[in-house]
Amino acid sequence: MKLYHLVTSLLSVNTYFLINDETKEAVVIDGGENYKKVKQAEQSLGVTIKAVLLTHGHFDHAGNAKKLQEDGAKIYISKIDAPKLKNELNLGGNFGRAFDYLDADVTFSDGDKFTICGIDFEVVMTPGHTDGSATFIVENMMFTGDTLFLESVGRTDFPTGSREQLVASIKRLYAREGDYKVYPGHQNFTTLEHERKYNTFVDYD
Repeated sequence: MKLYHLVTSLLSVNTYFLINDETKEAVVIDGGENYKKVKQAEQSLGVTIKAVLLTHGHFDHAGNAKKLQEDGAKIYISKIDAPKLKNELNLGGNFGRAFDYLDADVTFSDGDKFTICGIDFEVVMTPGHTDGSATFIVENMMFTGDTLFLESVGRTDFPTGSREQLVASIKRLYAREGDYKVYPGHQNFTTLEHERKYNTFVDYD
């Protein structure tokens, strides 16, 4: 499996391609808004996007979902955040961004495990930024969306956000055994061990 990263949307969302080298199929985590950029990456990598996994339902992460679905990709999102793909809680209207409503193909809950394109995923629900935010575990990698950043955390002042839930979610990630490479929804990559040592957010719970 290969990992490819690009930055999409006006809010600099990190979009990730997880690629099965043998089949040339890809799973995208958080497709962002810039459809053209994602499709250019798909073409240049010589892969086919088979699924899009959304860490949560905000417009900057899910703005491409409808178009990618129409291209044949299956859209995955938590059961809790799925309604945000077809109501104002995706926040597109708040930021003056158009959002194409859609129904997800697959919804998931905490602890679910599934295999897409030969790649194994584990879901850890990490509410706080939204009430349905999720983190995806793939091997020694953790895709945290807007939950955990490099020495920072996601905002909790949007609708359905909760500081108390976010603290609990961060602690839950910290409690996992061993270290992980952390790939957040914005900003630079980090590791779980680095965040345990240097991220001061949970000091104020």
